[in-house]
Amino acid sequence: MTSILRLDTRTGLLTSFALAAAAAGLAALPALASHGLGWLPLAIVLGMVVGNLWPSLAQSGSHGLALARGTLMRAGIVLYGLKLSFADLSSVGWQGLALACVIVTSTLLLARLLGRRLGLEPSLALLIGAGSAICGAAAVAAADGVLGARARQVASAVAAVVICGTLAMYLMPLLMPLTGLSGADFGLWIGLTVHELGHVVAAAAMVGPDAASTALVEKMLRVMLLAPAVLWIALQAGQRRTGNGARIEVPAFLWFFLAVLVLNLTGLVPEALRQPGALLADALLASGLAALGMLTRIADIRAAGTKVWVLALLLWSYLLVAGFGLVKWLA
Repeated sequence: MTSILRLDTRTGLLTSFALAAAAAGLAALPALASHGLGWLPLAIVLGMVVGNLWPSLAQSGSHGLALARGTLMRAGIVLYGLKLSFADLSSVGWQGLALACVIVTSTLLLARLLGRRLGLEPSLALLIGAGSAICGAAAVAAADGVLGARARQVASAVAAVVICGTLAMYLMPLLMPLTGLSGADFGLWIGLTVHELGHVVAAAAMVGPDAASTALVEKMLRVMLLAPAVLWIALQAGQRRTGNGARIEVPAFLWFFLAVLVLNLTGLVPEALRQPGALLADALLASGLAALGMLTRIADIRAAGTKVWVLALLLWSYLLVAGFGLVKWLA
């Protein structure tokens, strides 16, 4: 039995690593990069393709795939705190941080409310809310770390936020002449509204260099709020499971993520460690999402129904309107 488990673990891990590497190679292709298709969304897509074409491979490596989706993905979330430095915050100031807090908080609360009205399971609504409010697939993965949602729910949430982010990437540059915003303010709007980091970079690049700088920093401010947002999601999940009066255990990886983030913001992490650490974070997240894709069946996503897409589109519409209103007010 021990040898079988070892083979099962090895098969699943090697498969997830290979798919993550393939996703990285595809994300580097100009044809895909220009469409904002980053490493993480491509990893889950490749995993779903392989898992649905060769389900026996997913079954034979199930233990390793579970390890990649669980422990390795949580390690990637911890290292994700290396992606934001204190120097990044200076270009938008405290106003940019305040706007990010308003957008992230209101989007999560709206996701919970609309999800309840649409009849969605609370965990699925929170997954979509996290991906919309913060940073797409990476935020969905982080939220799943405390929710323990079913694979089809996570895959549905990732698909919905990535597609909405792709639509935003193409639509927002077309709106530039109609808004009356400066390049820097328009970049602020992009950073507040668009889901995936790759989509933010691509959309802002279509507008100009002023937009690119503010968009990226504002987006990273939203990323910085991943820790408190996932902590809130953990509290919501704990209340549903144990009741309001019970003690709620917060997963240790959230505290590690917050510690890494704070340490990085102080500037104590050398650049020689920060960049490789950030790259390793993406690699671990991509491996976990690839494993998640392997465990997901297309039929399960179809079973999620149109309510998933309705919620994702409603949240995106809210981000567009609320983000524009906040930027106009600040300008």
